[in-house]
Amino acid sequence: MKLRAFNTASGVWVLATLLWVSGPGGTVRAANDASEEKNEASTYEAQQRAAAAQRQKDPAWKPAHEEIAVIRVGKEKETGSLSNFCVAKDGNLLACWSVEDEGRRRGKKTAEANEIRVFSPAGKFLKAIPLSAEPGAICVDQEGNIFVGGGGKLLKLDPQGKELLTADSPAARLPVALPKEMQEMLKEAGASKKQEVEEYKRNLEQRRGEITGIAVTKQDLFVACPSPNDFSYCIYRTNHQLAEPKQVVEKLRGCCGQMDVQAADDKIWIPHNGRHCVECLDREGKALSKFGKAGRTKADQFGGCCEPKNLRITASGEILAAESGPPTCIKKFSADGKFLGVVAVQESRGNCVRVSVDVSPDGKQFYLLDTEQNAIRVFGTK
Repeated sequence: MKLRAFNTASGVWVLATLLWVSGPGGTVRAANDASEEKNEASTYEAQQRAAAAQRQKDPAWKPAHEEIAVIRVGKEKETGSLSNFCVAKDGNLLACWSVEDEGRRRGKKTAEANEIRVFSPAGKFLKAIPLSAEPGAICVDQEGNIFVGGGGKLLKLDPQGKELLTADSPAARLPVALPKEMQEMLKEAGASKKQEVEEYKRNLEQRRGEITGIAVTKQDLFVACPSPNDFSYCIYRTNHQLAEPKQVVEKLRGCCGQMDVQAADDKIWIPHNGRHCVECLDREGKALSKFGKAGRTKADQFGGCCEPKNLRITASGEILAAESGPPTCIKKFSADGKFLGVVAVQESRGNCVRVSVDVSPDGKQFYLLDTEQNAIRVFGTK
C-alpha cells in the first residue's frame, strides 16, 4: 500500500488505514483503493484544466516579472540534491547541497559532501562550504552569520563559512510517544498488528531529526521541525548560541514534509499550508493575525492541496508567498494580508515540494527553488 497519508498532520488516520488494509480482505480493499485513486486523478486533472483556463482570462494573474535566468546548482550525474537556499547580506546565494539521504537511498557510498554552494547574483559559482550535517534549512542574521539545520543538527557559521557552534535539533532526541487515541486503537486491533505499528513508529523516529524551516531575529532563532508524537509540525525557539530550546508552536498541519517558518521584528510568520493561510505570531507563539483562503482560480487565493509552501519577508516588511502549484508562483502581500500582485509564474505541472523564495537586497530580482532541476530560478525585468 502507498502510504501517502504520512504527510498528514495527524497519524491517527494513517495507522487506521494500515490496520484496515492489512486485515481480512486487505488485498481486495487495496485493489479498490487503486481504482478509486485512478478515478480521482482523472477528475483532478479535469479540474486543473478548468482552473487554468479561468486564470488565463484574469488580468490579476499577469506576473510583474519574468524568468531571466536559471542557476544550476547540481552538476551532471551527482547523487545529491538541492534542498534549500537563501540570499546572503552581500546578495550572494547560499544553496544547500544534501547527499546523505540520497546516498542511503541508492545504497552506495559517495565522495560528495554536504555543503553550502555559494553563487553570485549572476549565477557564477564562487565556493563551497563543507558542512558537518545534512542541510535542510538555512538563514542569515544581520551580521552575516549563517544558521543551518538538518540531519538532527543545528549549525552556526561565521560569514566566511567557519563553523562556530553545533547542537542537536530540539526534537531530534525526543522520545516517540503515541497519542492516547492511537494507543486505544492499538488495544482494539490486537497484537497481530504489531508490525504496522512498528513501521509507523519508525517513520516518526526517522522524521523527528528533520528541520523544515529556520529563521533568525536579533535575539532568537526559530526552528520548524516534525513532532515526534504524530505527523504534525512544531516550532522551537532557541538563542543565537543554539541553546535553551523552547517549543512555542505545535500541531501545525503540513503536507508532503513541508513546514516553513520566517521571522521579522520578533514576530513569527508561518505558511500554514495545510490550512491555506499565512499566520503571524509573537515570539511566544501567541496568535496575532492571519490571512489567506483556498482557491484555484483567483490570484489572491492559495491553490493546490496545501499552499502556500514558503515565505520570505522583504526589507520593507511585505510578504512573499510561494506556491508549488499548479501554477508554481510567487505572490506578494502586505503585512496585514492585502494582496499586492503576482510576482512571478513558472508554468509547470506542479508538485507538492518545497519552493523556497527570496529576493535580492535591491529588490529587483526574485529567486525560486526548483528541486526537480536542482536549480534556482531567477525572475526580474528583461
